[in-house]
Amino acid sequence: MRKHLSILSHLLLLLPVIAFSQPAQFKGMGPEIWTGVIDNNGITSFKGIPFAAPPVGELRWQPPQAYLPQASSTIANKYAPICMQGPHLVNWYKDLISSIGKNPDIFENPEGGYSEDCLYLNIWTKSMDTNKPVMVWVHGGSNIGGWSYEPDYEGHNLAQEDVVVVSIPYRLGIFGNFSHPQLLETQSGMAGNYGLLDLIAALEWIQQHIHEFGGNANNVTIFGESSGAANIGYLLSSPKAKGLFHRAIHQSAGFELTRLQTLAELTGLSLSVSEAANKKGIEALRQLTSKELLNAVSSLASAPEFSPVVGGHGLPISVKTIFQSDAQIDVPLLIGTNSQEWLMYIEEDATIDGYLASYKLNHEKAAIESVLAGLNPRDKLDRISTAVEMLCPSLSMAASMSTQQPAYAYQFTRVRQGQHWQSVGAYHGAEIPYVFNTHADWLETNSDDRKLTKVIQQYWINFAKTGNPNHKGLPQWQPFDKNNQRVLELGDHVSMIPAPDSALCDITNKTR
Repeated sequence: MRKHLSILSHLLLLLPVIAFSQPAQFKGMGPEIWTGVIDNNGITSFKGIPFAAPPVGELRWQPPQAYLPQASSTIANKYAPICMQGPHLVNWYKDLISSIGKNPDIFENPEGGYSEDCLYLNIWTKSMDTNKPVMVWVHGGSNIGGWSYEPDYEGHNLAQEDVVVVSIPYRLGIFGNFSHPQLLETQSGMAGNYGLLDLIAALEWIQQHIHEFGGNANNVTIFGESSGAANIGYLLSSPKAKGLFHRAIHQSAGFELTRLQTLAELTGLSLSVSEAANKKGIEALRQLTSKELLNAVSSLASAPEFSPVVGGHGLPISVKTIFQSDAQIDVPLLIGTNSQEWLMYIEEDATIDGYLASYKLNHEKAAIESVLAGLNPRDKLDRISTAVEMLCPSLSMAASMSTQQPAYAYQFTRVRQGQHWQSVGAYHGAEIPYVFNTHADWLETNSDDRKLTKVIQQYWINFAKTGNPNHKGLPQWQPFDKNNQRVLELGDHVSMIPAPDSALCDITNKTR
């Protein structure tokens, strides 16, 4: 009898799991049904959910249009194609893996391939019937590459912390940011920034539908890294994005304050691409295949920049002007950089004179050399680039935001064990696996990395839940004070420290 009771008790314990394992479905606004997939840890994922019409044919270089649901039933277990781009980012991963003596083939090509038909988002949720905070990831890649489901960005582990995780794509390169006199004529004098509009369309979709996945549409945090964080800066500056999110996490960018490409400059660049493709009118350009367009871009003498532009769709005023006038969208901000953002990318023949010239800092050489005295040449170049591109503008953003809402600033300093990782330091993007708890097998990960992962995740999640990263048991993270600038170090030590390189920022900010 006791044995039978034991078996019955065991079966009763299993009942909640069996009940939860029933397929979760999203029906949306039309006849389509999307069925999620539950993993072994109870997280339901929905991969490849469309949020806008495919931007192909006549919709190439148009603002995103509404998706028209079809009568179908789909198991959402496959990622969609990634937005059209060259192979450079896949090659970057493979080269990095090779440099640490491992087989580059362990990095797999994007599951869905490449396509202009790419406006599909991904969702991870622990349950469909609660009011959880929503965290929306915007990937990086210089606005010419990257995708929403790179291995570091998969949300299954982060969703274990009782948040709904969404990763969103956006058109890239010439497909996401293109201008032409004919586009200006037909789009009320505006063009470009189509990738930015894609992000806004995804956030609008989330406002309409995320409650069906257990998310709270009134508690949405956008977070991203590198150009993904820069795009968050553009969203904070766009009147079209107001009301679509309630907190922002900005990781390793800030250059959106200093890069001020205009719509007129983009139009000139786009006409150069048109000439390289030997196609003059917009309709002729729309007839080109995506690969033909990429080839035309690669044929230009210098690599073009396809970031959002001032005067284009959704961005009437520059980010710098918006932040200087405290006119950005008023939400709490968590912002920071890594201590060696650029060390990995410094060329062997790079010189300090060349770097200073590229940043128009030649006349400040003596002052900068004084601040960086005692460092080897490579470390000097890293400190200059990290400060100019990311650290100093990020601190400026924190100062501006802190006048309206709490801002929390950090510096990530953790360096993984192993010769290669020691040589590149806390590199650009190094914090991402700690945020998502997605440490790849080829990364050297030890118990200290696991501990730091728990700390960082808890800070990020607390911020997403309440706008304040602090919680019992964590070192106190003080709000940013522009008159006494301090940041939270996230590394072997987790504690408040003076904002790094304030003397260098004082110098470089004069010319930015």
